Amino acid sequence: MTLDDLKSNSMKDQPDEKSNGDKAEGPQSLSTRRWRPAALILGLLCLGLLVTVILLIIQLSQVSDLLKQQKVKLTHQEDILEGQALAQRQAEKSSQESQRELKEMIETLAHKLDEKSKKLMELQQQNLNLQKALEKAANFSGIHPANHRPFQFPILDGVISEETQQLMALGGRYSFDAPLV
Repeated sequence: MTLDDLKSNSMKDQPDEKSNGDKAEGPQSLSTRRWRPAALILGLLCLGLLVTVILLIIQLSQVSDLLKQQKVKLTHQEDILEGQALAQRQAEKSSQESQRELKEMIETLAHKLDEKSKKLMELQQQNLNLQKALEKAANFSGIHPANHRPFQFPILDGVISEETQQLMALGGRYSFDAPLV
């Protein structure tokens, strides 16, 4: 078989055309007529599938965009939560530090209060000791607690006041500037 044989065979397979331009009817023309509606239906199905694929791609891109937006929102919310958690940890740390400082201040104040209480007790004890010493000195000098006028100077009665007499009894000197009765 040569190239010329193939050409002649392919020419034989093509339908003969009539002189008026119509195709010859025969077994090959019937098969062509049957395939036209099938080709048309297949073409429409392909077109429908193409439109469906395009719509699905559009929907897929929209869903993808929504997913990206949700991911951005989720990331933003995670950042906010991390910030809040950090702020809460810092607040807790600050609170613990403040509580520690307050505890130290309370302990310091309690220690100072104890020292002041001890000092006050010492001062009260010293005061009691001084009162006892004054009572002993008063008893020793002749002043008796039952008598308001420890030393009585009958000569001076009615001339000078009791205060001046007590002053003199404690060792003071009489002056003429003393109040008279």
